[in-house]
Order: sequence, then structure tokens, then C-alpha cells
Amino acid sequence: MSHNDPDPTASSDPHDSNSVRWGLSEVPMHVGSAMIRPEDRGKIKAVALQSAQNQAQQQMAMLKRQAEALMEEARRIEERLRLSAQIFEADVNFTPVVGQIYHLYNRESGSKFLSLIGPRQWGERSKPLKHLGTFRYLADSTWEPFPAV
Repeated sequence: MSHNDPDPTASSDPHDSNSVRWGLSEVPMHVGSAMIRPEDRGKIKAVALQSAQNQAQQQMAMLKRQAEALMEEARRIEERLRLSAQIFEADVNFTPVVGQIYHLYNRESGSKFLSLIGPRQWGERSKPLKHLGTFRYLADSTWEPFPAV
């Protein structure tokens, strides 16, 4: 056979089961050949779908946690706004300083006022004041509860 003669074992038909290409066969040719098993497409799809469902569930759980954290932050902001409105309705005879601690009191008359003086700093009073809470003034002009001093 000359160098230019076509190989009689090679077929030009790619679907020819007798064709041999590059020395490989579509079926095992001897005992040491790798096992070729048909693909179980249903199993492949089921595994892929299960993997996609697991990923989606993890992502949805993460988004749910993030949404819950955002809702909790929104509740804290709403509470600060409610508290701020309550404090600003009280008598405030000074300009609050950001980061400072102040005390809210109720007079016998029912009116409220904000003070720099803590509940233990008043000394003896003939008419005790009702301490409503201790608060810190924040940079966004809102107030947050502060542990009593």
C-alpha cells in the first residue's frame, strides 16, 4: 500500500460501526479496555436538579436571614424615631450635644423635661421627679436608650 492510498479499514461514514478512528473504537476491543456504559440521562438530570434545588434553598435561606436583619434594623430605626419624637416633645432648655447622655423626667404636673442631671444626682427634693429613662443623643438627631447611671 502506498503512502497516498486510502486506508481500507477507515470509513468516511462517521456512523459506520466498523470505522476505526485514531486507533480508538466505540466498543471495548479487548479485556483491558475501559468499560463503556450507556449514560443514564434520567439520573444525570435528577442529580443536577437536586443540586440546583439545594443551591437555591441555600441562597433563599441566606436572603431570608438578610431580610430579617434588615427588618430588625428598620424596627430599631422606627423605635429611635418614636423615642426621639417623645423626647423632643419634652422641655429641652439647652442644645443637646452628640454622644452626650441625658435624662428624661416627668414633673408632677405631667409635663416632661430633659436634663443633664442623673436620677441619683438630685439630692433631697421635696417633690421627687419620675425618671423616665436615660438616653444618648446620636449624630442623626435621634436618641437611643442608655443604661441607667
